[in-house]
Amino acid sequence: MKNLLKRIPFIILLSAWLSLAAEPLTLFFTNDTHGAYLPNTYKTSEGNIELGGYVNLDNLLKMQRDFLPNTLWLDAGDQQTGSAFASLNYKKALGGAVIEAFNLMDLDAATLGNHEFDQSFANTKQLIKIADYPFVNANLIDKKTGKPFTGKPYKIFSKGNLKIGVLGLTLTDLPEKVKTDNVSPLQVLPYKQAIDKYIDKLDAKTDLIILLTHNGFEADSLLATQLDRRIDLIVGGHSHTILEKPVRVNGIYIVQTGAFLAYYGRLDLEVIADSIANDLTSQNCLFPVLQTKTEKPTKLMQFISEMEKRIDQDLNRVIGYTAEDWIPDKYNETTVSEWQAKAIYTEYYDKFKPDLAMINCGGIRKAVPAGPITYKDLTEMLPFTNYIAVFSCYGKDLPAFIKHNLKMKQTKEHDIVQTYNLSWETHLEDDSLMIDQIKIGGVDVIPDKIYKIVSHDFLAGQADKYLRFEPINPQITDDLILDVIVRQVEKQYGKKNVLTK
Repeated sequence: MKNLLKRIPFIILLSAWLSLAAEPLTLFFTNDTHGAYLPNTYKTSEGNIELGGYVNLDNLLKMQRDFLPNTLWLDAGDQQTGSAFASLNYKKALGGAVIEAFNLMDLDAATLGNHEFDQSFANTKQLIKIADYPFVNANLIDKKTGKPFTGKPYKIFSKGNLKIGVLGLTLTDLPEKVKTDNVSPLQVLPYKQAIDKYIDKLDAKTDLIILLTHNGFEADSLLATQLDRRIDLIVGGHSHTILEKPVRVNGIYIVQTGAFLAYYGRLDLEVIADSIANDLTSQNCLFPVLQTKTEKPTKLMQFISEMEKRIDQDLNRVIGYTAEDWIPDKYNETTVSEWQAKAIYTEYYDKFKPDLAMINCGGIRKAVPAGPITYKDLTEMLPFTNYIAVFSCYGKDLPAFIKHNLKMKQTKEHDIVQTYNLSWETHLEDDSLMIDQIKIGGVDVIPDKIYKIVSHDFLAGQADKYLRFEPINPQITDDLILDVIVRQVEKQYGKKNVLTK
């Protein structure tokens, strides 16, 4: 009994030490994968290298997960848009094949990016339905029900002795990034307001709280300054920022992997007393998605093979030829943006008699090298479900539009608008840019005259962002801009004719 009494202080100390022992967690993370199911080629000083692809990522993660005690894989959104694979209709959803691939890779959770809303509101709901993993989101609220849109503002994961809370956020300017109708049923809450609704409950139930965001690095950094230490880590996306090591803001770590699966992220955490005990700022957290080999075909490999057969059957037909590279640029007019604006003007000249055409350069998402143009090339170049629209404006509306467009070229706050059949000159007056000699079809614009514009519904629905005037009598057609461009390529360049400036 006396010996036992002597040992009591030691037993108490041992119990206290065990309660403070670090619990390990390996966190994997990805973001902005954009349907990059196959590797991409990257130029380096030592030559070209192939990085990315779902199968390579799956193999790399499996090799590590098999030998680690506690793992969690989170994806910070924009799984969709950017490849023919992401354009496939699978399980009644455009982009459904992407979700199925992540199902087969055993993703633990994702948040919604803006590109998950590129097709339609109903399509987004179907993508969420297909997923075996939760789309966590706290700041997108269904206006009809007043409840979180995905039904899961957060998810608590049990890993070993740890409880990890993962709360999702999507960028607050979502309505400016996609067509208005695609998100009109949703209310978008400010980040802090959404977090405050759940943080107390999460903190009481968890050892670690992670924000899974599609806000962009700048927004995440600003958000971190407004939070307390109950938030441990922000896994972010949207800005395609490559962070080789975690950045710490106000005591909160922020990570992001860039885009297109060139890299995946890995953090090795030690959690003690509801916080990360080890210093992550010195930890390399990005790793290239290198090519790997497997002895046996996996379910993922078989699935991708099936989808590739569909792509080959449906999309790989040649429809035309170009003599020069089509290289898009969000912030400058290019050969391809000029041609596309002229193409929709030509397509609809007899039907609508437009005075000019407008498209946004950011809607052109893929370069096509000189040579044959396939239907697949165009679906990847124009991945958005944008419909041709016709609207009008007064001549006096055009100076403000032109001035704003020129400003965006300089500031790069967002992409610019390519026009066809519209020209102007500028001069400086007291250090201010003045727009003058505006012409449509070579004829001076009359301020009080109404001019008809052929464009698409995304541009018409983002008037404040792009046009700086309210469209008059907007009419949305049933014609996809992709279909229009396909027809024009076939008409103009379908018999080995070539595109010239």
